[in-house]
Amino acid sequence: MVKKKEESVESEKNEFGKLLEIVSGEKGLREREEKIKKAKIEAKKQEKQKRRDEIVKEEVRLEDDPTPKRKVVQNIKLFEWSAPDRHQFGFNKKGFLVIVVFALLFALLLAILKNYFLMAAIMSVLFLLYVAGTTRPVKVRHQITARGMETMGKLYEWYLLDKFFFTKKEDTVFLIVETKLNFPGTLIFLVGQKDKDPIFVLLQDKLLYKDIRKWGRLDRLTYGEYIPLEKV
Repeated sequence: MVKKKEESVESEKNEFGKLLEIVSGEKGLREREEKIKKAKIEAKKQEKQKRRDEIVKEEVRLEDDPTPKRKVVQNIKLFEWSAPDRHQFGFNKKGFLVIVVFALLFALLLAILKNYFLMAAIMSVLFLLYVAGTTRPVKVRHQITARGMETMGKLYEWYLLDKFFFTKKEDTVFLIVETKLNFPGTLIFLVGQKDKDPIFVLLQDKLLYKDIRKWGRLDRLTYGEYIPLEKV
């Protein structure tokens, strides 16, 4: 009986000793990990300090940033002109009345055919013609800047613009600039005769002058005659 008790006590001591060894081992392991972690942090600090000292002494040159740098262009005004926002065409009351009569007859035919959409479109065109013929154009300001063309408070940067050309209708010169946008696909400016040359000099450095071989009748009716490059 006594012997069994002694064996039980001895067994408990052995288990306690083993447990103590495990705990001591884990504690030592954690201490070693902490020391290694602190050593790494200290090594990084020393490496950074060493590199700073080398840069200060000009022993090491910083590498160039491989990222392409975008050139900053300030929106500096290069040229400015003012012109009507549209061409003023002569409004002939008798001629307009004739157009209205024919348009109404055609609209009546469309009503019989129940084509109401086309009929509404014709009425809208008549209204626009009347407004354009009886309302005076408003003067607006246009600018050519280092970044692009600005009109009515909106800037169109050079990368959005494609080609340009001039036309002349009666005494009015049109500057037509094609864009790379879906809308507006074309920018139309009225230009005074004295402003045409400085505008051409600035634009030809950024955009290609469009070479038009065929200028249709509808184009002539709308914008007048195309001015080729050699006659600008």
